[in-house]
Amino acid sequence: MFEGLFSKAYYNNTILEWTIALVLIVATVIFAKIIYLAVGSFLKKLTKKTKNEFDDLLVDMLEEPIVFALIILGVWYSLQTLNLSTAAEEIIGRAYYILIIFDAAWMLTRLMDAVVEKYVRPFVTKTDSKLDDQLLPLLRKGIKVSIWVIAILVALNNAGYNVGALLASLGIGGLAFALAAKDTIANLFGSFTIFIDKPFEVGD
Repeated sequence: MFEGLFSKAYYNNTILEWTIALVLIVATVIFAKIIYLAVGSFLKKLTKKTKNEFDDLLVDMLEEPIVFALIILGVWYSLQTLNLSTAAEEIIGRAYYILIIFDAAWMLTRLMDAVVEKYVRPFVTKTDSKLDDQLLPLLRKGIKVSIWVIAILVALNNAGYNVGALLASLGIGGLAFALAAKDTIANLFGSFTIFIDKPFEVGD
């Protein structure tokens, strides 16, 4: 009975093959969860024994993106066991690369946060100038936005979109937006000038 049931084919794969792929996906998620809890806890205990605090911060920042990467790889491998159509394989392949790109961007932003918290922020707080204290959050957000913009552009290119044409259209749209918002931009530059000249500071 079960042999006949599992031998039935749907979308070029038997029920047994679909079941194996599903079990592999579930096992991947469970394994990633175990890695997150057990290995993460072990690494945290290990890094706490060192004098360097950067490794503690690095583990905290990178453990989630690394676990997510393991899930992506596991799901991709599970789907490779199936006999899929060319169109389905193309969609899965593109989705896989897009998720890897986004995970890499997530990892880079987390790594940047670790570097900022460990090295940049302590250095900035020791300086006499208040300007760097106020600029640091802006620069931090700017770098994060840049990383994600690059990741999105690479992902769109991988998905088959003409990124060059898209950027050109955005350039025209941006010009129209700038003309419509010229007063707002002027006010923004005025605010930035006040910020640089520092006639007053936060808390005054």
